[in-house]
Amino acid sequence: MTTPKTLAAIANHLPRVTVEDVRRFTATVDIRDAEAFAAELQVFIRERVEAMELPANLEMKTVEQTLAHKAAALRAGTRWAPGKTDIQRGRAVLLDAFEQPHNLPLSKFAKLANKSRQQIYKDIVARRLLALSVGPRGQKLPDWQLDPVKQQLTQTLLQEVEGIDNWTIYRALYEPLESLSGRSPVDAVTPGSIDDVASAVFNVLGVHVH
Repeated sequence: MTTPKTLAAIANHLPRVTVEDVRRFTATVDIRDAEAFAAELQVFIRERVEAMELPANLEMKTVEQTLAHKAAALRAGTRWAPGKTDIQRGRAVLLDAFEQPHNLPLSKFAKLANKSRQQIYKDIVARRLLALSVGPRGQKLPDWQLDPVKQQLTQTLLQEVEGIDNWTIYRALYEPLESLSGRSPVDAVTPGSIDDVASAVFNVLGVHVH
């Protein structure tokens, strides 16, 4: 047998009885208040539906059909793909960020960090440093990583969010956050707040760290 909960759900999806519907009965019934009659008729129909007993297989079929219908409504007819204009616009945004003065070429970053280029490459591969790239233009590193505290914050994120692309991490670190009083994580972090600031960035990225 079907459950009361299922029948209640069916009753909730019944179309409303309107005054126009009520007027169909005026030839055989004297109706003094069409709106009140419509409301009473709606209640009457709901009560009868909720009192019904349907076969279990019909209940299951109805639930499956409802779920299938909802799933179909959420599915696009064709898969979305970025158009040429979308790709060009996205690339222009990346190039603009890539060319910002605080993003240093690898060789310049290595010199300022007093390290060899080989060591910088190793740090990038080991996810100790964040590096950005756009096509064949080489790699650049945000200069905030020359600061030990900001570098530690960046490394903390890199070690925990493997699978998230570097540009997303870069924006999460560089753009202002409400939770940090409108400051960016790299501007807000201090030696004693690395974990708290990292948690704020994890929230933005939707990453749960245990």
